[in-house]
Amino acid sequence: MLARIALRIAAIEALKGRTLVGDNVLDSQIGAIDVAADDSLRTDQERPFIAVYVDGSVIEERIDLRGLHKSGRTELTIEAGITAAMTETDPETGESTVIGIGIPATDPALELYLDCVGREIAMALSDPGNGWAEIWRGLSSSILKIERKRTSDAASGTRIAAHQLVITLDLLPDPVFGAPIAPTSAWAAFFAKMEDADHPFLVKLLELVGEDAAPSEVDITRRRFGLTLYEARALFIPEP
Repeated sequence: MLARIALRIAAIEALKGRTLVGDNVLDSQIGAIDVAADDSLRTDQERPFIAVYVDGSVIEERIDLRGLHKSGRTELTIEAGITAAMTETDPETGESTVIGIGIPATDPALELYLDCVGREIAMALSDPGNGWAEIWRGLSSSILKIERKRTSDAASGTRIAAHQLVITLDLLPDPVFGAPIAPTSAWAAFFAKMEDADHPFLVKLLELVGEDAAPSEVDITRRRFGLTLYEARALFIPEP
């Protein structure tokens, strides 16, 4: 679904360089924090990170006949993680401290770091001067639920701590294939921003939108509502 892709990309770009993890914002790397067979936590990351991915979605209200372009309630997960090994050493004192906050890598320091990152995530996504965050906000009509979770582990020998922010949004529907995109819409802003950033996914996403498909109005209407030919005729929709 295009809306899920757009939501994820906008969140990632809005967060890059705006938190203590810098540009280490990962796209859908769910295994950044993983659970081993012995139930201990593990990570393949060498630096503090944020991982962004989209979980499940559901549409519970009445669907327009067979229209499949709606997104419904969608869960966006933003996970931040750090281990006690992710430290920096003061060349003068030789003391190892948590990256970015300059205090010893104790359990309270790791929690403080993640709480700071959580605050920075909220600030970045709410920043009116952040163009990607503006697009992120425009891709949903409202936030329906916010969950904050934490987990930690030292069983593997290296202390690991992680926080999860799960945002349930009423995500906008996908554009109907071939339908014109309004120049004032969130979708127009999203594609313009991707073009400005020379984003590698842009060409493929424009293909999925049907930018050059130019279907008839009848085809667009039938796609929008999932109409059969019989239903379209019953509604006096003229055939091309």
